[in-house]
Amino acid sequence: MLIQASRCAATLVLLFTMAAPTVEAQTLAGSFEQLQVLVKPGDTISVTDNTGREVTGKVASLSPSSLALLVEGVRRDLPENEVRKVRQDRQDSLANGAKWGLGIGAGLGLAAGVAIASGDGNASALIPILALVYGGVGAGVGAGLDALVLGNQVIYFKPASSAKVTVSPLVTSERKGVVVAIGF
Repeated sequence: MLIQASRCAATLVLLFTMAAPTVEAQTLAGSFEQLQVLVKPGDTISVTDNTGREVTGKVASLSPSSLALLVEGVRRDLPENEVRKVRQDRQDSLANGAKWGLGIGAGLGLAAGVAIASGDGNASALIPILALVYGGVGAGVGAGLDALVLGNQVIYFKPASSAKVTVSPLVTSERKGVVVAIGF
């Protein structure tokens, strides 16, 4: 009977573990139009341009085609095609971590309660108690993990263009010039 209860508990724990969501990074803005949802004038951001140079300043204005940034009191206008990456200090919401932790913890508590109750018929009252206790612990762990997600997060990213231009000299006894090749 004890072996059967252990198998049942192991199966339930495995099912809940497999059902747990995978952690994914926040979706990045791929255009200035999408970036307008994430930042507003006055927010401090760090911008990396196509040459790899990074500047930090406050957003003066943001349109679907350009970003105006105040860097040490001087306004810099950056068109979208010159911006490669935008980062901002952000903190993850604690609520979603607490919700996921509550769900996973309550599920594990339920599995533990069912495993215990299957071995002892009088222990069925433990099922909701274990679900609540494990759920509370899970909510605390989830919120704690979300509190650790701090820092300068990338909120906009545009990959480097794969287009390549090659210019080579062409010198023969009959002609002089250049060869231009454009690759994608």
